[in-house]
Amino acid sequence: MTAMEQTMTDMLTTRMGLIAALVAVDYVCVLLAVLADLRSGILKARRQGVKRTSKGLRRSVEKAGRYYVMLFAMTLIDAMVCGALLFVAAADGPLLPPLPVFSTLGAVGLAMIELKSIYENAQDKSDYDRIIGQLRKLLDDPAIKGRLLEAMGLKKPE
Repeated sequence: MTAMEQTMTDMLTTRMGLIAALVAVDYVCVLLAVLADLRSGILKARRQGVKRTSKGLRRSVEKAGRYYVMLFAMTLIDAMVCGALLFVAAADGPLLPPLPVFSTLGAVGLAMIELKSIYENAQDKSDYDRIIGQLRKLLDDPAIKGRLLEAMGLKKPE
């Protein structure tokens, strides 16, 4: 193997490892979101005095299974796209960085669904709505908005 071939092999191996790590993070984040939703559902049932049954837990497991089937399909699409990009990069130079875009977008979408479900299971939604309303009022205040922009370094102090 020539030095150039060895360099290309090392580069591809490193990139494949990084891509696999990103996909693993996507899968773990979806699992954490599902577990958080399961916990919020159990707490809601406990607060309302509803009996927790294996049927409800089974529904959660089935939901997680459907999520992972969809996420796996997205990962297969990413594998094809990343493989093609790496092949083209080896032949003609890099066009686009090979990233698991579809898996990440799918994981973000699933996590958003779970966050909405957690919000729906919240004990008192009016508290959340009140807090969000107060935050909006604060962010609309020009003085506070100016201070925030200064703190973030986006605006010079007056």
